[in-house]
Amino acid sequence: MQTHRSFLEDIVDESIEMAPMAPRVLDTLLADGWRLLGYSVIRHNFAVCRGRICRTIPLRIRLDKSLDFSKSQRQVLRRNADLDIRCAPVEITPEKEALFLLHSKRFQDRQPLSIYSFLHPRAYEVPVAGMEFSVFTGGQLLACSYMHIGEQAVSGTYCFFDPDFKRQSLGTLTMLLELEFAHRMGKRYYYHGYCYDVPSEFDYKLNLHNLEAMDWKSGQWAPQARVPVGRIRHT
Repeated sequence: MQTHRSFLEDIVDESIEMAPMAPRVLDTLLADGWRLLGYSVIRHNFAVCRGRICRTIPLRIRLDKSLDFSKSQRQVLRRNADLDIRCAPVEITPEKEALFLLHSKRFQDRQPLSIYSFLHPRAYEVPVAGMEFSVFTGGQLLACSYMHIGEQAVSGTYCFFDPDFKRQSLGTLTMLLELEFAHRMGKRYYYHGYCYDVPSEFDYKLNLHNLEAMDWKSGQWAPQARVPVGRIRHT
């Protein structure tokens, strides 16, 4: 059994200032467990979940195979087929900032105060080209998701949505749209963040085919079994 002391001895907690970089450099960073966050590129192998220290597990989806969405994911795409979906370079507007703040009220702990906690002000070009999916109905903005484009990889950087439309599964919708976008571009990997080694709100990221997880000790990626939504781990 691993002790708390041994966990602290192999801790990873690193940050570098975000700056323009070549797409292939982003690929390398993502493959080493780094992710984009506001003005920084960070990586850490630990987190605090419900007051306890736990491990982070970096995740990615292999795209060099055909996309294989689950029945429930295909239903999300069909259910939202009538929405107005726009894909364009990142543009942060007052409307999007307001929706971000509305979405942030869902978090009980450490509510972010600004969209710039997650996105660089020049996210359309820093650290690499940034794209967004915006979802509307009748002119009303419902959701936004942001991604950054590497040479062979895409980073799913952040997503937020209107809590009043939670039943539409808009977070899942935009992730599926990003996966389709990256696959059409011929990219090899889609990085969608991490989960924990204990049950958490990030477990939905395990409900995907062609999933891989990174081992912090070896730095290697290996297939990770998909956890269907009906069997997501519970606390």
